[in-house]
Amino acid sequence: HRLAVHFTCNTPFNTMTQSAHDLLTSGDGKLSLHYFSIEGVAEQVRITLSVAGIPFDDIRVPFSEWQTKKATTKYGQLPEMILPNGQLITESMAMLRLAGEADPEGKLYPA
Repeated sequence: HRLAVHFTCNTPFNTMTQSAHDLLTSGDGKLSLHYFSIEGVAEQVRITLSVAGIPFDDIRVPFSEWQTKKATTKYGQLPEMILPNGQLITESMAMLRLAGEADPEGKLYPA
């Protein structure tokens, strides 16, 4: 499968040559998902990553720390997904599509 989705990121990448699975698993770091300790819009992404077998750090931001964390986010909001190569994704539906396309069995997102 090839990734053909537009999402907000801080560095460009070639979506025609890099698979969704590679984007989520390749790089110097580890995939991380930052959101509050509630289900909200990130829960579907968490579930999809888990079903697809993609390891990730589930960073739960306590509401008591939100004001401090807010100043460090790109748009002053969550969720944020940081890819292993450092790229930032800020749209939850783009995160969901990327996670679905990364499913090695192809069950979560149709080709």
